[in-house]
Amino acid sequence: MADRPFNVLFLCTGNSARSIIAEAILNKVSAERFRAYSAGSHPKGSVHPETLRLLQALGYGIAGLRSKSWNEFIGPKAPKIDFVLTVCDNAAAEACPHWPGQPMTAHWGVPDRLAGRDRARFQGCLSHAQPAHRNFHILADTIARSNDAAKQAQRDRPRLMPSLAQRTVAECLGTAFLLAGVVGSGIMATKLAGGNDALALLCNTLPTGAILAVLILSLGRVSGAHFNPAVSIAFALRRELPWREAAAYIVVQIGGGLVGVWVAHLMFELRVWQISSHARTGSGQWLAEFVATFGLLLTILGCAARNATALPYAVGLYITAAYWFTASTSFANPAVTIARSLSDTFAGIAPGGVVAFITAQLAGMLAAVLLASWFWTQTKAQ
Repeated sequence: MADRPFNVLFLCTGNSARSIIAEAILNKVSAERFRAYSAGSHPKGSVHPETLRLLQALGYGIAGLRSKSWNEFIGPKAPKIDFVLTVCDNAAAEACPHWPGQPMTAHWGVPDRLAGRDRARFQGCLSHAQPAHRNFHILADTIARSNDAAKQAQRDRPRLMPSLAQRTVAECLGTAFLLAGVVGSGIMATKLAGGNDALALLCNTLPTGAILAVLILSLGRVSGAHFNPAVSIAFALRRELPWREAAAYIVVQIGGGLVGVWVAHLMFELRVWQISSHARTGSGQWLAEFVATFGLLLTILGCAARNATALPYAVGLYITAAYWFTASTSFANPAVTIARSLSDTFAGIAPGGVVAFITAQLAGMLAAVLLASWFWTQTKAQ
């Protein structure tokens, strides 16, 4: 057995009924083994009165039960969560935050007896709430029956969460697609823009922002969708990603970036191996990379802390904007910088400028991590 009870977080959208019931039941039937919490992606701010009435009638304490955001359970001061269970289909389909410690996750759907036309029948009628109580008691009993929860958790972990191999492949694949999008759209823009640099930059910008949003939406639940060594280092500094895994992420991000560039060259029938001659250097360019990366990391950390479901769109929109308001066209990514040095195309950067760009990017990342820890300090969940 573990030295402490296992922490279980139940999630639903509003955190006003089902997840609250699950929290109360598990805390009563197996308090010596588990500490249950509940939260919502879009909390309603108050527990449904019929939920409280049901729990009181069935003998469960309601003291301390409240509707709250899942953002209370991320960050360095949040309790270490071992299991995350979604109990409604809407929450299961949403892009969840990057949970510290990478707990096991699973979906255990329970019908919403308070939704739609069932609400009128539920009001003032306790018997209609009994199915929800029975369903959650089954779940609580199933968890509590184990005499060796720690060993069972280790046995179940591989099938409940992506393995490190799956996560690194997702990071490699995502970074490859990102670079194929950046370099490929740059090549196409050059072909079609007829020498109009502003039009070419616009043609390069829009696909880059779009592919970022798509990749984060599709691979975020596998690896966290970093695709950027600066992001992986930031999460490691915040103790939300083990350094060993961060190192693995960085290696495959760089490798995936190179593959993406070479695939883009092949698609447009260019030489695979190239060295960029596009000089990008000077104090203005370096400051631009500091600003671009600082803003990107603040966008990621801010959305993760307060509105995780908006993160894919926020990142895509930020990069789209930063292409135009930074002098460097916002590389903001060491893996992207390295890979683009091996493409003598519109999106390239001469190798002589790579080290300075990466230095500025890492400095911007560190500044963002420090500011984010002050802006979005997590209060310990009650």
